[in-house]
Amino acid sequence: MSITLVGSGFGVAGQSAAALRSPQAEIREGTARVWQPFAYGNAEIATPTSWPVVYPDDSECGPSPVQGVVLLGAFGSSTWCPAGMTSAIVVPPSNVVRFAPFVAQNSSYLHDPSKIINGTRVYQSVLHESISGTFYLDPSLGIELMASGPLAQRVVDSLAPSLRHVVLEDRNTASIPSSWRSISFAGLRLAVPPTWPVSRSAFSFNCEPLDTTFSTPSVVLDTDTINTEAISCPYIPPVRLGSDGVQIDAGSAAAPNALPKNSQRFVLDGLQMYVDEEYPFSVLVVDIELHRWAMPVEVRIGLGRAKTAAAVLRSIRAV
Repeated sequence: MSITLVGSGFGVAGQSAAALRSPQAEIREGTARVWQPFAYGNAEIATPTSWPVVYPDDSECGPSPVQGVVLLGAFGSSTWCPAGMTSAIVVPPSNVVRFAPFVAQNSSYLHDPSKIINGTRVYQSVLHESISGTFYLDPSLGIELMASGPLAQRVVDSLAPSLRHVVLEDRNTASIPSSWRSISFAGLRLAVPPTWPVSRSAFSFNCEPLDTTFSTPSVVLDTDTINTEAISCPYIPPVRLGSDGVQIDAGSAAAPNALPKNSQRFVLDGLQMYVDEEYPFSVLVVDIELHRWAMPVEVRIGLGRAKTAAAVLRSIRAV
């Protein structure tokens, strides 16, 4: 699978899913901290923007102390300042949030206490493993959440459907503005706002699972004919707020596209589409099967505004 790094997204004033559905989008406490949503797959939580976020299966460390940290992936798979990573004295964060995909082993959680948080039913349980404590399961959003510290309950209460979830839910009903223009590339046609500039690229980067987003609203048409796998990938922290944009990766023999494993499949206007779960943050990545193409075509839709992203997805057609 190929990837083109479009931009880091720092400083992008995108609109979050929470801004559309929840007062948690931006909560100011005095003038010192700002709370913003952070999306992971189909769910999101709100935390102070100063809290570092660690990728799944990764370890990070920064200046100590930090008020809180968000650890992604299966509980215990990511860590903040583990022993031996730094020689400096590390003060443990007073708030720790663990945010992971929910993989149901059985239905025993249905017997646990539950409550409704922002419209979805969440089950409360206790984990007795290397990582112990109270955690919350949201099967409808496919997420597990564990939080400890003085701000834990506030984080838990902010759990809500992410912008990506909203876009996928609205894919069959989204309205496509008549003012949008049509773009055709790699066997597909889609509609975009007339103000979005179009650029072309031949480069493919293999930087999964680093996050990607669009530095400005734009369209990128990529033939993927030049594989830059030998070039080191920059580290891009998970992006809180995405931005509008779309990129089409045609795939090539040099950098072939492949259908993602264990992905969500859906049909839109007769096209088989597969959601790539390796990009659960600020972009929606779908791989599309076309009868006349030897490999799937990959489309990346920036999650800046729900209505815009849903309309772009809804507009995709085979040429």
